[in-house]
Amino acid sequence: MFSPRSIPNLLGLFRIIFTPLLVWLVLAGDTNRYIWVVVLLILMAISDIVDGRLARQLKVVSPLGVFLDTISDKIFVTGVLIPMVERDLLSSWVAFTIIVRDFAISGLRSYAATEGQVIAAGTWGKQKMTITVVALVWRLLAASAEVAPGGLAALGLVGTLLNLWPAVIGLALIWTVGSGLEYIWRAWPMLRNSWEPREIEN
Repeated sequence: MFSPRSIPNLLGLFRIIFTPLLVWLVLAGDTNRYIWVVVLLILMAISDIVDGRLARQLKVVSPLGVFLDTISDKIFVTGVLIPMVERDLLSSWVAFTIIVRDFAISGLRSYAATEGQVIAAGTWGKQKMTITVVALVWRLLAASAEVAPGGLAALGLVGTLLNLWPAVIGLALIWTVGSGLEYIWRAWPMLRNSWEPREIEN
């Protein structure tokens, strides 16, 4: 039965369920549909920000909610990165860097949980998702404008700004790597203490 307390979980499900639509819209190859990709991507990013705050406000925490919040953002970001590579909108190494970082940090945080520790997101980690989504939106808008009559030049200042998408993608990569290193730095004492093999008790 629906309850306001279930809204955070529903927002997580929304991001997962609509990821295939995100993939299809990019792969369709119609640049006019990139605008719908942008809209859906922004909605997913907003829901990712809202569900955590809403859960804290409603004081609801569940294993399912934690699971959905952990994986849903990675699913929808991966869901747009891979088809963007397929459509030659991004270099494969850009997608590879972002995806590998997300897998590595998820594994690190899961390992920390088994050790009874929580690795909280630092400043870079909290900003990384927003900057990544902004960069992807920037690239999609530029791709849509490139095929319009007159291309980016016809848009004047807006076209000039959109043409800066490589710099924005580069900024997202800096935050991707930087936030990953930030997590590793916070986890370093645990990793250092766990380096030595432990004897298994019979």
